[in-house]
Amino acid sequence: MENVRKLITEADGYQPHLIAPEQGYRRLIESCLISIRGPVEAAVDAVHSILKELVHKAINETHELKQFPTLRVEVGNAAFESLDRMRDESKKNTLKLVDMECSYLTVDFFRKLPWDVEKGGNPSHSIFDRYNDSYLR
Repeated sequence: MENVRKLITEADGYQPHLIAPEQGYRRLIESCLISIRGPVEAAVDAVHSILKELVHKAINETHELKQFPTLRVEVGNAAFESLDRMRDESKKNTLKLVDMECSYLTVDFFRKLPWDVEKGGNPSHSIFDRYNDSYLR
């Protein structure tokens, strides 16, 4: 909790805020989203190993390929090279998605946060239910 307080205070300066320390909140959320990079890469690697295993099983269970061992080796090599290329592209794309989510924090993100249940709020209702068209008129 002390890290959160320090991060929010340092992000917007040490003067008290009238509304909210938005930069601090942004930096806190960005640091959490950046911590997802490791598990994202691990997920891509896990899917890659599963796909390699499936290709290996498919090649071994195809009776027609057993008649042509050279073709079998070439098909396996081509499949593994293709999977390696796709893994590299997938890693780049998933990391780009994490970076995009990190950089695109809008006000709507903060508006849709659930209410604090301990303070008597109802987390199932959105803030927009309270401030709908008829309320604002």
